[in-house]
Amino acid sequence: MTVLLECASEITNKETGMGREELASSWKYPMTCGVNTVTTLVENKKAQLVVIAHDVDPIELVVFLPALCRKMGVPYCIIKGKARLGRPVHRKTCTTVVFTEVNSEDKGALAKLVEAIRINYNDRYDEIRRHWGGNVLGPKSVARIAKLEKAKAKELATKLG
Repeated sequence: MTVLLECASEITNKETGMGREELASSWKYPMTCGVNTVTTLVENKKAQLVVIAHDVDPIELVVFLPALCRKMGVPYCIIKGKARLGRPVHRKTCTTVVFTEVNSEDKGALAKLVEAIRINYNDRYDEIRRHWGGNVLGPKSVARIAKLEKAKAKELATKLG
């Protein structure tokens, strides 16, 4: 995920020769942060890539985002550290970041990154998801059921003959 953060920093820290007023009117910020904003952009299908921090507290703030991203077909990834995620958007910490509008010269780098993330996260969802249980009984339950079946078989044998 270091490549992701380097790409994000490179995209956001572009030096331009324009003045402040020209820059403000023509340049759109390619990344947006905040759970509510990210959720809205994903629901409106304006998000190109969602990045989620792993150490969000309480976790309920972002636990729904991977499912929402899968439903809407938006690639997502989870990286280590709110502080690392906040650096490209010039904040101390940040729970989620979304890439929305990227300049044409940066689209190739973002496309390669999105493809790698889609392969590692979105396409592997069924493989990663775990099914707990699987109807395997413990030894005490197995012994109890065997004892009951043995008693039923013995009772049936006495009734028949």
